[in-house]
Amino acid sequence: MITKGRLFVVSELFFPEETSTAFVMTKIVNKLAEKYDDIEVVCGMPVYDNNTQKNDNYFLKDSVKVTRIETFAGSKNNLIQRSIRFVSLSFSMFFLLLKKVKRNDTVTIVTNPAPIILLASLLKLLRGMKLVILVHDVFPENTVPAGILKDKKSIVYKVLCTLFNKAYSSADKLIVVGRDMANVMKLKTAKNPNLEIEVIENWSENKLVIPKDNLLSTDKVVFQFAGNLGRVQGLKELLQVIHRSTNKNTEFHFVGEGAVKQEMIEYVSDNNLKNIIFQKGYKRSEQVEILNNTDISIVILSPGMFGLGVPSKTYNILAAGKPILYVGDKDSEVDLLIKDHEIGYSFSTDEKLLQFLDQIKLADKEKFRIMGERSRKLANSIYSEETILQKYQDAI
Repeated sequence: MITKGRLFVVSELFFPEETSTAFVMTKIVNKLAEKYDDIEVVCGMPVYDNNTQKNDNYFLKDSVKVTRIETFAGSKNNLIQRSIRFVSLSFSMFFLLLKKVKRNDTVTIVTNPAPIILLASLLKLLRGMKLVILVHDVFPENTVPAGILKDKKSIVYKVLCTLFNKAYSSADKLIVVGRDMANVMKLKTAKNPNLEIEVIENWSENKLVIPKDNLLSTDKVVFQFAGNLGRVQGLKELLQVIHRSTNKNTEFHFVGEGAVKQEMIEYVSDNNLKNIIFQKGYKRSEQVEILNNTDISIVILSPGMFGLGVPSKTYNILAAGKPILYVGDKDSEVDLLIKDHEIGYSFSTDEKLLQFLDQIKLADKEKFRIMGERSRKLANSIYSEETILQKYQDAI
């Protein structure tokens, strides 16, 4: 059934970029194009890559109109320049939408760039359209673990909280990616108790990412972290735990690039750690081989990230048929996922993690394999691409 009215989708990143946000939003838009006959995406110019070649797994339907806004680019690794880009892009998006949006339209935004959350609230006040927010990141709470703001007691943080809480509360619906995030957003929007908050998890690319034989050495139990080596992952703290472990059966692979990679390399070198291997970043097309080259995959978030984000790579780990070692807050979405389905291990303290690592034996590989089979079954059912995208189509 085709829905009357126009749908505007707003995202900093979009096709043909292959970053997680661009990939997810492109897939969602393609599904929504089956429902809306008039759909327009408002996004920024490509920042990370500009590969315009289509393939069977990643393409954009011809019926989708895309308006790209060219604004200050800056360096994605420079916080000040990136902030300037976010502000300028958000205002450009706002003024464009102000010209186009009417009362019967629907505007769906994702929480990047962050200022668009505030401006979308203003747009709703001026135009009265339906506003749906896809909450991938929770602002300003996530700025503290990232080291952008140092103290939740600061005046700046409190002012930002007031502004963003009011903006989130103005929406007609919030779509969040985890149960923990739903709890956080309920508290942030308590002044609007009737606001609908729906949990729609990320999905696994279960047709593209499939289990394959691990081609790495079998004389070690291989743990792998694959993805962004960023500041909110708690990776430097993980290295400190690995350093304390005396187990000779384990090997740790860190695959990817990011803000703390060089610091991690220096720590490993300074402490002469022999069981840690770094590998370069990888393209989305290479993830099948990468994700299969391990016995157990690592997902980690810094303390204080409860409800502020769910690593999307978790679901492709399921697709690869691997168990998960999660390090992060108790009762977070990944912690609940592991415990609900017995697909790995979850630790919220360094001491318990250290005890686990010290006890690993080569014989545990068979236990991990059985857990991995359960992971793959989840990827093919609850978290399949078809299942999750249908939820988005029903929700928006």
